Amino acid sequence: MNTQTKTSTKVDLNQCKAGDILITSQGIKVEYVSKTPWRNYTYLDHVIKYLDPIYGESNYGTRTNDGFVFQFNRIPETDNDIVEIIFKKK
Repeated sequence: MNTQTKTSTKVDLNQCKAGDILITSQGIKVEYVSKTPWRNYTYLDHVIKYLDPIYGESNYGTRTNDGFVFQFNRIPETDNDIVEIIFKKK
């Protein structure tokens, strides 16, 4: 798989397309699915899918535009915040 890696302290999930691989602050691989569908847009901005068997490969989660698990009351030591985007090459 051809990939392009972008690593920074700040990510922008608005740049992602379905299938891009994301790495969390806890070292877990997740896959970008889509922006949160409009009817569910009341919580967080993006849907991700866990790829690590520890979390179950069919489990999904949501993240803010900047990759955080929570909008408020963040716990960086345990949250699986997104820290790296591996863009699929077009």
